[in-house]
Amino acid sequence: MIGNNRYGAFYPVSGNMDYAAQEIRKYSENLARRSKMGLEGDGMGTDSFAAKLKRADEFIASGESCGATDSIGIILRQMGEAEAGGKVTKEVYHNGVRVYVEKDSMRGNSITIGGSMNPEWIHVSTSVGTVHIDLNDMEGLMKCLDMFSPEDINLILRKITEVRQSKDALQEIDNMRNTPVERAEEAEEKEKKE
Repeated sequence: MIGNNRYGAFYPVSGNMDYAAQEIRKYSENLARRSKMGLEGDGMGTDSFAAKLKRADEFIASGESCGATDSIGIILRQMGEAEAGGKVTKEVYHNGVRVYVEKDSMRGNSITIGGSMNPEWIHVSTSVGTVHIDLNDMEGLMKCLDMFSPEDINLILRKITEVRQSKDALQEIDNMRNTPVERAEEAEEKEKKE
């Protein structure tokens, strides 16, 4: 690793450059020492780097898969199950955007992405649950799309397109009603009624 001193010259910086290699070396030295003493096992806790590495190797060797390939599915899997009438929540920040995940025993899973000062929410049913999206915070949604499976992304984008098309149609109808010809016709109709 190259460091930068205050005089503008580069010089090598000594430090822990390969953490994984150092941890494996310490683990193997500890295992060899325990073996010489006649002790079994590695003597490391379940949260040690070596224990996690060993569990990962065993998982890969078993041929199992985690089941979820998208980040939201993995988050939901890591969360505990909601008890009857209760819910379990988790707040995650992904690429700087707040993602609020909730498991509810009555309503199912819901994922809320972002939010603005003036939210305009739409709700999309996906394979992982209902996704709540603020149409006024599309930048936040775009930063979080990589958390979903391709099928869910398709559903989300399709729903946004449908909502925007319907809004455009309603806006067009309102604009037609507000044209001078329409207003003149409405005035004539009022005069006839009176």
